[in-house]
Amino acid sequence: MTKQGNIRLKLALMLLLCASPVLASWGLYRSGWVEGGRSYGQLLPTEPFVASGLPDWPRQRWALVSVEPAACDAACRQRRFVLKQIQTAQGEAASRLVRVRLHPVATQVRSQEPGVVSLATKQLNALAERPGYYLVDPLGNQVMFYPDSADPSRVIRELTRVLKTNNGLG
Repeated sequence: MTKQGNIRLKLALMLLLCASPVLASWGLYRSGWVEGGRSYGQLLPTEPFVASGLPDWPRQRWALVSVEPAACDAACRQRRFVLKQIQTAQGEAASRLVRVRLHPVATQVRSQEPGVVSLATKQLNALAERPGYYLVDPLGNQVMFYPDSADPSRVIRELTRVLKTNNGLG
């Protein structure tokens, strides 16, 4: 083998070595062997949350948002309790998380508990159709949706990971 042929062989092997991770990952993806992430909640498309443009929206903090009817029924009270438990379970990261309650404009907002932001908005039509709560990032983008039937312990674990992974955000 000539010197030039030896150099070409080394170059081809180096190229193959560098390209092999990319080719392997593409092959696994196309074969369907690798599945998507293991998020417990429903991952939402990255776009601004409907109410994040309101003047009193909590900026630079993660938000657990619930849409509440004019009269808070048993399901609404249960959701409030679950959201409070989720926030409390975050430990020292709980200060990075705020609970937001969205109400119809005509609703009178009564006394507020600490750590909860109540906002009145007209844009509740699409949100009110699904009973549950949303996770919104500090930039105002919707991230996840959790139905009321979601297991709170799994939501707590997932939010703990999200807050830990995004430590510099919010």
